[in-house]
Amino acid sequence: MKRLNSLNHEWLAFMVIFIFSFFSCGSAPSSRTEVPSEEMPFEEAEAVAVKVEVPVKKSYFSSINKKDLEAVENGSPQSLRQAYNNLHKSVEETYTDAERTLLNIICLIMDTAWTSENAGLVPPKILKPDAYTGIAESVRNEIYDLSAAPSDFFSSLLPALVILKADNMAEYYTNAEISLSKALILRPDSVIANYTMGILCLKTNREQEALKYLNAANGKFTAGTKEILLAIANACYKTQQLELTLTVCEQLLFKYPQDTAVLDLCAKSAYALGDYDKTESYIVRILLLEPDNADYVLFRARILMQKQDFIRASSLLDVCARKNQTTREYYILRTRLQCDWNKNYNAAAETASTALELYPEDVDILVIAAEVASLTGKSINGKTAMEIAGRALEKDSSNLKAKEISIKEMYKNGEYQKAYALSSKMIQEKDIANSAFYTHIDVCLALRRTTEASAIAGRIYADSPDDEEAQTAYIKVLASSGQVAAANQLIAKLLPDANPKMKSFLYYERSFLQGSEDQSLTDLRASLTANPRNKDSLYRLYKIYYGKKDWRRAQYYLKQVVALDPANSIYVRQNAELEKLLKR
Repeated sequence: MKRLNSLNHEWLAFMVIFIFSFFSCGSAPSSRTEVPSEEMPFEEAEAVAVKVEVPVKKSYFSSINKKDLEAVENGSPQSLRQAYNNLHKSVEETYTDAERTLLNIICLIMDTAWTSENAGLVPPKILKPDAYTGIAESVRNEIYDLSAAPSDFFSSLLPALVILKADNMAEYYTNAEISLSKALILRPDSVIANYTMGILCLKTNREQEALKYLNAANGKFTAGTKEILLAIANACYKTQQLELTLTVCEQLLFKYPQDTAVLDLCAKSAYALGDYDKTESYIVRILLLEPDNADYVLFRARILMQKQDFIRASSLLDVCARKNQTTREYYILRTRLQCDWNKNYNAAAETASTALELYPEDVDILVIAAEVASLTGKSINGKTAMEIAGRALEKDSSNLKAKEISIKEMYKNGEYQKAYALSSKMIQEKDIANSAFYTHIDVCLALRRTTEASAIAGRIYADSPDDEEAQTAYIKVLASSGQVAAANQLIAKLLPDANPKMKSFLYYERSFLQGSEDQSLTDLRASLTANPRNKDSLYRLYKIYYGKKDWRRAQYYLKQVVALDPANSIYVRQNAELEKLLKR
């Protein structure tokens, strides 16, 4: 019986072991992957995350306080000073390498970008040079570091800072822009990155784009920063936002009253706005700081000439001549003075000749020489006015003054069709001075295109009825188109208040409208009483007496014309003819 019980227990144990082994074997992985069918879905066991240590690449500045690092990346003078104060230690030996490098970056940005704000910031010594300090050293030596790999904000920003320090970096502008673009992707609000990009745009003549970056740099934390405001003012000046330029510069002058760069931009914008009194006040302030600066002496002479103060302008030019400071600007102003004030065209021709020898490729010199050659009728350095103006147009095909001189020369030579063709194109361009329209009116009248001349003169007169040149052109057109009553009416209206020169012109024009020769002669004499140097009136009197075969009186008036315009070959030839007639 005992044996039976023993066998039963052994059997039961065997069966338990067998069943356990059976289920254990059924749960073991199969030798091939079984894909469960849609008819037999199964529920996967929930995944359990296992923490695995992955190596992390730490930033070089990971030990720096995050706010201090962000302040340096912002790069405004205020944020840099704040970060410097937070990182600064009284015992230099206690700096970490990262702190030394970051403090050197702070000082580099301050030295390079914010020179007006950099006071008392001294970087600690670098004990272990790294990639950042290598770039910084290149910037200080005015070298663009091409070996720098832009892997983070500072390695992207720092190489481009050299364009703030040096002017001869044009070949690296593309590299700098790529590098700065990466920096701005990482920190779009960075003051130093936006400012540097703005300066780069200014240097590559993209003023509107520059304003976008400079305005981004000029945030609430940088209000009043000289370098940013001055850059904005320069961009505004180059985009012809002259009032805004002057406003920004005058704001800067409160804080920097002796800064010549600010005063210079104030003067230039005021001059462009036509405020010559204000311009002169700024130039005088500069000359008090730099009395021997010839550029500003000449600038003041130019202002005085605009104000018709020729005596003081001449004195300033004499000062430059005595100091041997005869630059291209000197020759331009001296020639202009000799033409407009002295009326010494021979001296003007000599000055223009010297200028042309010294600056044969300078467009402004070519234009002033062409103008003098046109006025005198003489060649300068063997070239006619037409040839010199043509040379100027070869250098600058858009030069309006050179075109205008060419048209006038064609008109004087009787080449009216050629003058009309060039003039018609010219007056279609933008920002054309009214003088070009007046020349076109004369050309139209010569070709008897009175309808076209009337339309232009009428429009100008309607826009500026008090302008003497507009009045002159309109009266010419009225007289030439047979509108005698209208011309006489306007002349009668203008005569009482006219100045001597204008009064002389009005009498001259009215002489053509009179019904008798005696009335014409009376008007011509009245014209010469108002202005004895009116060449047109003198020449018309010569023509009248020549027609009457009164050679003596004809020569009397023609000699005065020759004295006023001795280089005109037509007048000289006519005078020689009269000499022969009088000898008979």
